Amino acid sequence: MAALYDGGINSVRTQLLRATGQQSNSVTDLLEDHDIRRTTAAIDTYINRYLDTDVGQPQELYDAAHHLIRAGGKRLRSLITVLTCELVGGSPEKALPVALAAELLQTASLIHDDIIDNERTRRGVPAVHRVFGVKMAIIAGDLLISQAVRILGEQGNPELLAIMGGNGARMCEGEAADMSVSPDRPEAFKKKQYLELVEKKTVSFLEESARMGAVVGGATESQKRALTEYARALGFAFQLRDDLLDIDSSMRTRTGRSRSSLELKRGNYVLIQALEMLTQEERAACLISLAEGRTGPAMRAIKATNAAELVQEAARDYVEQAKRALSGQPPEYIRLLGKLADFALVREQ
Repeated sequence: MAALYDGGINSVRTQLLRATGQQSNSVTDLLEDHDIRRTTAAIDTYINRYLDTDVGQPQELYDAAHHLIRAGGKRLRSLITVLTCELVGGSPEKALPVALAAELLQTASLIHDDIIDNERTRRGVPAVHRVFGVKMAIIAGDLLISQAVRILGEQGNPELLAIMGGNGARMCEGEAADMSVSPDRPEAFKKKQYLELVEKKTVSFLEESARMGAVVGGATESQKRALTEYARALGFAFQLRDDLLDIDSSMRTRTGRSRSSLELKRGNYVLIQALEMLTQEERAACLISLAEGRTGPAMRAIKATNAAELVQEAARDYVEQAKRALSGQPPEYIRLLGKLADFALVREQ
């Protein structure tokens, strides 16, 4: 385990590839898949056309609202919306407005998250509130939510709005719970509590995307359940991968501060796994250091255990769970959605 971070610090990705038996070009294979490239290109075109026509006054408000969307991103939620719609026999054209709404909602949550966490950057560009100010950023997020509601309302299916509303409430609950997480409250550093928070803040967005795609495509109830379960497992796999990447990033910084310090103080599955493997005294010392803004003891605890490897295994289990949920679906979409699940294990950002 120590070799994982010694010297130049081998990327956690290498360990993941070994654990899953995947080849190093898995991400390239996914991005070069013709059907996925076709779908993402259609999504990007649709989103860009929307941004070009979504105008109003003051212009600064719309510039702020569009700032992160124009910066790009994985478009994962949009992609899942379109693919699940197609899987159940719907047309991608019907799914694109819903995919856009999913993208707007996700972006709004990111804008507000960045304000709460006082982040500096997002998607390789300055955070919205850093460019346009906190007040304008808040309103920009609200605008995106309003636009998403309008777009979904225009689809003529009240179930879409019900899905969005339910997910929005769960997300707010998750954010409020996340704000209360602190090393001063050790009960927050438990797997069960952490996964419940992740389910509300992260997993719910993917579930929403899959279910809305299934609904607009005319899915049966059994198909809706299967695709929601797929997205649920995929969401957990993505979050565990995020946590591994956060730890890898922390190990690469000498100070272990800035974003990594905040993330660890708010919880990280790798850290939680490591804490469970320590003595009571060692665990208490780690939590005290995190409360004081020092991440060194936590990093040493992770290096001293095989916590990262156990989290890799847990992420792989979620990916396999996601694939099993697709059993009985059209083979081509099992392949495409399976590739998305594999991507969760090897992505680097």
